[in-house]
Amino acid sequence: MLLRLAVTIAAAMAGGYAALRLKVPAGALIGSMLVVAVINVAFGTAYMPTSWKFYTQVSTGAYLGAKISRADLREMRMILKPAILLAIVMLAFTTAVGILIVRVSDLTPATALFAVAPAGITDMTLASMEFDSEPSIVALIQTVRIVFTICMLPPMIQLIERWSGTHPNPPPAKQMAPDERAPSKKKQSIDEILLTLVIALICGRLGKLAGIPAGAITCSMIGAAAFNLITDHAYMPLRLRQFIQLFAGALIGCTVGREQVLQMLHIWKVVLIAILGYTLLDLAAAWVIHRHTEMDIITALFSSAPGGLTDMALIAEDMGADSIKIAGMHTLRLIGVVILYPSIIGLIVRLLT
Repeated sequence: MLLRLAVTIAAAMAGGYAALRLKVPAGALIGSMLVVAVINVAFGTAYMPTSWKFYTQVSTGAYLGAKISRADLREMRMILKPAILLAIVMLAFTTAVGILIVRVSDLTPATALFAVAPAGITDMTLASMEFDSEPSIVALIQTVRIVFTICMLPPMIQLIERWSGTHPNPPPAKQMAPDERAPSKKKQSIDEILLTLVIALICGRLGKLAGIPAGAITCSMIGAAAFNLITDHAYMPLRLRQFIQLFAGALIGCTVGREQVLQMLHIWKVVLIAILGYTLLDLAAAWVIHRHTEMDIITALFSSAPGGLTDMALIAEDMGADSIKIAGMHTLRLIGVVILYPSIIGLIVRLLT
């Protein structure tokens, strides 16, 4: 087991390094994920402890939280309207895509609707078990959603950025007048890093135990942010972001095996419809948010992307978007989906059957 873990980590590092050298957007994440997935499909030997997902989420939360300033808190109030618009568009699109899948396949309505719901793989798979569904299909299409979003979103956004000539708005702290900015200081203390991680770890564990949707990353981010706002001593080194991306990519790559690939080939029409639906959902939701709020189109695209909170925040950070605002949007999305979607899907299933 240790040998498999060592080989997987080495492969993830090699893939991430190669992608970074090729200047692939979010290269550490995409490169490590693809190489580990190929190894797992070919040999079935890739291995990463599932418990490491929690620590990856906590590290991401600590990194994001340590950057939050009072100006960011003021800006966070601006995401309520975009979040409501996103919820409406997501509900409409996922319902339409789910019904279309039912029409062109032999999947049950519950299976189709839970498969395209934009929330965590585990959350939606477990929720689907309460209905007449096939949890394995739900888990498979949810995995495709994560992998596809991570691989295709960065180049798609780069193309949109070049075509439109727009760029993400810099985070609010960079827009403040010089006299409003807090005095900067060079933070290199190991004690600050360790203390930030410990606080994030405790808060993340409490959030997970409390059953809060995306509790590990959300609560660790809140804990690190509170520590930074109170003491101005929260600190996470910039290079940590790439290490987090490597492990996140390896964890996702390990979920892609030969069985998933064969199953995906069997239901390729459903997978294709789901992928097209996710792409249209991101574009439509981002356009609506950008049109009716002050959010720039690039940040709106990241905020609307049907990917994981951890992954989207890390990729957005790499591409210059406002990762704090994006993390807030995805947190609200996850909470809303986990709380509301099972009841909504139950109602739709009753109407369709």
